[in-house]
Amino acid sequence: MKRILFIIAVMAAFVTTDASAQDFDLKKLLNKVSSSDSTKNSGGALSNLLGQLSNVLKPTDITGVWEYNGPAVKFKSDNLLMQAGGAAAGTTIKNKIEPYYKRAGLDKTVLTIEKDSTFVMSFKKGKLSGQIESGEDGTMVFRFKALGKINIGKMNASVSKLQGNKLQLTFDVSKLMKIVNAVASVSGSSSLQGLNKILQSYDGLEAGFELKKTKDLPGDKSK
Repeated sequence: MKRILFIIAVMAAFVTTDASAQDFDLKKLLNKVSSSDSTKNSGGALSNLLGQLSNVLKPTDITGVWEYNGPAVKFKSDNLLMQAGGAAAGTTIKNKIEPYYKRAGLDKTVLTIEKDSTFVMSFKKGKLSGQIESGEDGTMVFRFKALGKINIGKMNASVSKLQGNKLQLTFDVSKLMKIVNAVASVSGSSSLQGLNKILQSYDGLEAGFELKKTKDLPGDKSK
């Protein structure tokens, strides 16, 4: 994060003195800097930064109705992914946990996000609702309530769009299990114990849902 802030500060020096504050456009500035002769040697880093900024999602970017398309897993760093055996590790883990998702009714998950950033997450055995806020480093914060009033806490989530109008939503493993336990009548069963055991066996793992959009809502900006 400090590195990104430093690069942005350096790029600000390229803004011409006659440019007014209201005309400042960070994305245009990034493009200007990345194409500058004086920054060609660092173009890769600037290009990567531009990609990160362009891909940061806000709650209003994911409005609509999203239905379960499969489990999702994500390693918190590329180093952890490599230590776990590369990209194939993610597929292996998803294949292992998918039967547990089905037994616990997580394959019936439906996430509805309104334009005011409120949401309802429905499962086979119940539902949660709450509010979504933008977090740090491109994450989103889900503030969960059970039965619309019982506060079960806020949880950071990694959110990214996938090809095919899909969304990947992952939480820290302990947070995911808290969500599941809040709504599943099978809490404490072998299904959830087995799921938790598999997920906890991988350091630095996040888990959650791959969702496919099935319906647009009024004011939807995620198209």
